[in-house]
Amino acid sequence: MKKIIITVIITFIVSIVASSVPGYLFYSPHQIELNSLFPNAVPAIPDFSFMILGALFFMFFTVVVFDKMGVNNLKSGAVTGIWFGLLLFSFFDFTLMGLFNIITLEFALIDIAVSGVMGCIQGAVIGWSLGKF
Repeated sequence: MKKIIITVIITFIVSIVASSVPGYLFYSPHQIELNSLFPNAVPAIPDFSFMILGALFFMFFTVVVFDKMGVNNLKSGAVTGIWFGLLLFSFFDFTLMGLFNIITLEFALIDIAVSGVMGCIQGAVIGWSLGKF
């Protein structure tokens, strides 16, 4: 359990740093645009307390799954992270497109691509950390 907790903490910190670039360049402008169109439904600034809680649950889930899959090095973590991120966020984005008219195909495809890159980074960190600890 110690290696799981250490890996979650390390991955969470790296994810915050790595997600700052796409957050600033892609997600923030999109959030502001949606806020101007739907001010009562979409806040201009997200509630980060919920996002942090969700991210911690997601990190814990991912680390446990990767550990059970035997991911224990940088390379296997990166490769697993790519397909894991692409598949998971394809599910999320296409489901949201089916539920809400405010999610465009362009946004979904960019989000899926960004999620694949983030999955690679997170997976590499998870693989390295699980192998080390």
